[in-house]
Amino acid sequence: MSKHRLKKARNLMLEQGLCALFISSYENYRYFSGFAGSNAYLIITANESILITDQRYTSQAQEQAKDYEVITHGIDPFITLKEQFSRFDIKAIGFESLKMPVSLYEQLRNLCSSFQWAPLTTELLDIRKIKDASEISMIKRSVAISDQAFSDLLPIIQPGMTEKQVLIELEYIKMKLGNESPAFGTIVASDKRAALPHAKPSDNQVKMNDLLLIDYGVTYQGYMSDMTRTIWIGEPSKELQQIYDYVAIAIEEAVAAVKPGISGHELDYVARKVFLDAGVEQYSLRGLGHGVGLEIHENPRVVLNGEEPIEEGMIFTIEPGLYLPDKGGVRLEDMVLVTKDGCEVLTNTDRHIQLSVMG
Repeated sequence: MSKHRLKKARNLMLEQGLCALFISSYENYRYFSGFAGSNAYLIITANESILITDQRYTSQAQEQAKDYEVITHGIDPFITLKEQFSRFDIKAIGFESLKMPVSLYEQLRNLCSSFQWAPLTTELLDIRKIKDASEISMIKRSVAISDQAFSDLLPIIQPGMTEKQVLIELEYIKMKLGNESPAFGTIVASDKRAALPHAKPSDNQVKMNDLLLIDYGVTYQGYMSDMTRTIWIGEPSKELQQIYDYVAIAIEEAVAAVKPGISGHELDYVARKVFLDAGVEQYSLRGLGHGVGLEIHENPRVVLNGEEPIEEGMIFTIEPGLYLPDKGGVRLEDMVLVTKDGCEVLTNTDRHIQLSVMG
């Protein structure tokens, strides 16, 4: 798995004039090596690929990172790092400036003061934004678990349940279906609290004739999914039903507009125009979606003023929403895979869900 990803890393080194890459963030060392343990450093040169970890993970690293020489460090990893760095004639070495703690950077710079430490910003993230076949398979499985979990949750939801109780039921179902861990903090928000885009589940009760917003994700083999549904409980007010309809139109039109070459800004505007024409755009957020993979927020960013073109092989969310203070909110969110001519919607859960018969 990692050979073609190592090739991408080495191509980046050539483009940037680097002798080596040093990678220490979980998502990037997992992507480039396949190793899923919690402690690792990668050193990649033109001809060598080294993974340094502690003795808890030696066997796991040897099993998962087939294209790497696995080195086990002792109590002080910097002794081993210095030994490995000294094997190579390194002048310029790239590092993850957006992810590396300042303390680690200072220690490395002091350890190898002769190196030119070249800060990388989005370069490694840009490599990860186009998903390969293995990643697409993992993400599809993650989305499938998410869909099934939601289907299993719906019969359990009853008026009088608190948001926290809905959360507990959902998390239990997800784990039974194979979820490794929550992709992010699950959002369960009912009635007026749904106007808070990132509301934390509370003791607020689910009520008849109102809306219930649920936003959650699943992690499978490290890859994440993200879905939001706003459920009609009985018959919400005409105002909230109208808001819901605007959001439903926005997501439908945005999904239909996805294709290679369109910019994030242009795609965002497709959904935003629905809100502008309805006179409710002031209740929306500044972005339509985000990439998803080993992290819940990756490139591309489908946002206002986002000029990056959408490319085949990208996977991202489309999640228009409207949030009316002291009244409520609606968000609908699907994940899409960009294809040659458009997109494949990965999320299979119906967008319109109404629970009218409650036990």
